[in-house]
Amino acid sequence: MDQSITRTNIYLQIGGIFSLAFAVFQIGAIFLPPDLIVYFGGPVELQTENPTLYAFLCMVIGAIIAITGFYALSGAGKFRRLPFLRTVLVSVTITYLLRGMHIFLDIISMSEHLELNLLHFVVFSLIAFCVGIIHLVGVIRLFK
Repeated sequence: MDQSITRTNIYLQIGGIFSLAFAVFQIGAIFLPPDLIVYFGGPVELQTENPTLYAFLCMVIGAIIAITGFYALSGAGKFRRLPFLRTVLVSVTITYLLRGMHIFLDIISMSEHLELNLLHFVVFSLIAFCVGIIHLVGVIRLFK
């Protein structure tokens, strides 16, 4: 077994737990009322017009996010090394960082519209960026 994976990587462990929690939230979005779906930036029209497709998409996206969480936990040394570990962890890290960089567009949009109710999108981007940084540190430590 790879020496680097035998020790717990707290950064990937935190990232994995976040992804698993986010996956549960994503699947739980099936049951959110329309006003909360709008608040979180979801497709409320899809939920009201085609609830079956909306539920299916929530479950698929939740499953994908859960898989990324399991990969992070694998990298953290919590269970056996999963296939394509490096590729998946780097991809997940890049995805979180790119989503986090959306913060600049959120700030511009918020300042152009002068609406504080857009502040939650800035917070969502900041969270994604922080999770991306946590993953990045964990990936660097894992493959150093």
